[in-house]
Amino acid sequence: MIRTFIAIAIPETVRQQIGKLQTELKTIGGKVRWVKPDSMHLTLKFLGEVPEGDIEKIGNQVQQAIESVEPFALQIVGSGCFPNSKRPRVLWLGISGRADVLKKLAERIEANLVKLGFRRERREFTPHLTLGRVKSISGIAPLIEKMGLLDFDSEPFEVREILVMKSDLKPTGAEYSVLRKIPLSSN
Repeated sequence: MIRTFIAIAIPETVRQQIGKLQTELKTIGGKVRWVKPDSMHLTLKFLGEVPEGDIEKIGNQVQQAIESVEPFALQIVGSGCFPNSKRPRVLWLGISGRADVLKKLAERIEANLVKLGFRRERREFTPHLTLGRVKSISGIAPLIEKMGLLDFDSEPFEVREILVMKSDLKPTGAEYSVLRKIPLSSN
């Protein structure tokens, strides 16, 4: 079984910007498990444990879902907490640019994967990058306050492909690898 998800890669230059932001936020304190910048990606659909033999079918359904979608621009902007700032569990950065295209893309991918028996998400797709996971809300207030005041804008970047990814859970954190790259349409 392979722990699988569908994602968009974040360019190295943008991950470096996010790494600098994390370094600044870490000085404020609070118990947070920070996501390593090298591991950052934009998840479109988490599939969970999948038989190895199904990976090709998954890739084919994703390819079919995106076949008429042309490359589009995104930017990482803004920040917040899930589920809310009173009881934060996830610190996130937001997405702007062609978020309309991104949402439509995620919907099409999900619809095609439902055909393979994957469950439809209960919650609406909320595009974001996970910055960190709060381990304890004790002493987290100054960091949450800073998150609310952040004025973070990454450089814009172009999405040219969708990735079928593998996640290996290790004691040091998840390790990700690409199973398949599916280019967007160049029409």
